[in-house]
Amino acid sequence: MRIGSVVPLAVSARQHAGVNVAGRLAAVAQGPPWPLATWLLLVFCLRLPAVFFADGFAYPDQQYQYIDPAWHLATGQAWHRTWEWIDGIRSSVYPWLLAAVFRGLHAVGFEDPMWTMRAVRAVHALVSLLPAWWFWLFVVRWRPLQAPRPALLLFAVSGLLITGVQASGPAFATSLVLAAAIAMQGRPLFVFAGGLCLGLAFCARFQDALFGPGFLAVLLLQRRWSAALALALGCAPGICLQGCVDLAEHGGFLATPWRYLQSNLEGGAAEKWTKQPFWFYWAAGVVPVLGLVPGCLRVAWQRVAAGASAMPVATVGALGHLLLHSCISRKALRFEYPALAILLAVLCAGLAVVSSRQSAAARWHLRLVSAVHVALFLWASFWFGNRSAVQAALWLRAQPTFAGEVLVVDGDPTSLGGYYYSRPPVDRARGLGRGPFAEQVAKQGPLPEEFVVAVREPLADDLREQAGLELAVAFHGVFSLRRSENRFLYRRRR
Repeated sequence: MRIGSVVPLAVSARQHAGVNVAGRLAAVAQGPPWPLATWLLLVFCLRLPAVFFADGFAYPDQQYQYIDPAWHLATGQAWHRTWEWIDGIRSSVYPWLLAAVFRGLHAVGFEDPMWTMRAVRAVHALVSLLPAWWFWLFVVRWRPLQAPRPALLLFAVSGLLITGVQASGPAFATSLVLAAAIAMQGRPLFVFAGGLCLGLAFCARFQDALFGPGFLAVLLLQRRWSAALALALGCAPGICLQGCVDLAEHGGFLATPWRYLQSNLEGGAAEKWTKQPFWFYWAAGVVPVLGLVPGCLRVAWQRVAAGASAMPVATVGALGHLLLHSCISRKALRFEYPALAILLAVLCAGLAVVSSRQSAAARWHLRLVSAVHVALFLWASFWFGNRSAVQAALWLRAQPTFAGEVLVVDGDPTSLGGYYYSRPPVDRARGLGRGPFAEQVAKQGPLPEEFVVAVREPLADDLREQAGLELAVAFHGVFSLRRSENRFLYRRRR
């Protein structure tokens, strides 16, 4: 089934200056599909900036729930056990996989923390080629477009998919869920492979199992009985893997998913975070990803509808996931990256509108969507998340007298940038509020820790003098936009 034809990205020379550049871009977009090897090489090259420049971590959980535990499993070195690991609500499947990567890189000579992490991101970039491979099959073989290059280009350059390069369970799961969603449109063998991906994604992030019922429901409604059976069989190994790991570590089959559910629904673990309204994912995620803005709504709907008709299983799975999680008060865009990535694939598949001639609205919609995803590409490729925290950890590692004893003022051990970077021999970090710190100094004088890290603001001069500390170095976030990124490192005065 053909979705339609794709028109040039540029208009005539009488309408726009720079016709030569626009004409070349249009020629690139209108050409026949790239060979698969060329396409995958292009996708991988577009991920290289994130591999080399997107250092740090996007949010503390990425470091302390995935990277640090994996480093501990790979080396036996110290790590900070967060309450999630103490309560047993985190799966160790992805950390074990990441630990295997750490061990392999160590065996070939990687020692420096930053370069080792870049190599880890390169491994994740290779994993992200799986959905790219299957998307190429979809638009070239399964649902061939007359001119698929615009769809392939948008899919390749979107920063929404570049985030899969980062080392974390959710990022790893996003690549797998997207691959699974695309595979649902293929033959039963591909559906089975997609089920394997979805089962493994469940091990990396439990919430992603909720894509499965949506996928299965559409397959059953389509009476694709073989595909439905293939999906169920494909998901089984991942579920069994998680269950067996939990049985060995916690004494119960699938113990961690159930504890995770109980902690969030009954224990109120999610209630302490900022709450967002029901429409948050739709306004902050779906609207910009699909370009649903006034003036472009009609053509955007045409393209999304065309893509949905070609990818009904993926579309229903993504919308169902978004609807369900919209009912949960705690929201963050990163929680719905898999669903948004699937909707991007749907839009890419529907870029060919039925009409062979594009309207001005169609051209503006394509420009708008391209600008959004290129901006996301730049952010995902060059933004240094938690820059100051990582730099603080590296500075501590470089101190000959650093033995893991450090006091964090206005924070806790998760403010230290990760034990993977600081690599202390033991975990002897503790946190104090600024008020309690001042009270203890007033009562006891200098505290036993040689190193003190202040978050957000430096210590007052009189408090610093009373504590017998001297400012050694200070680190700030990118452009110093957030005070929470500031780290002021003190050491005991000699």
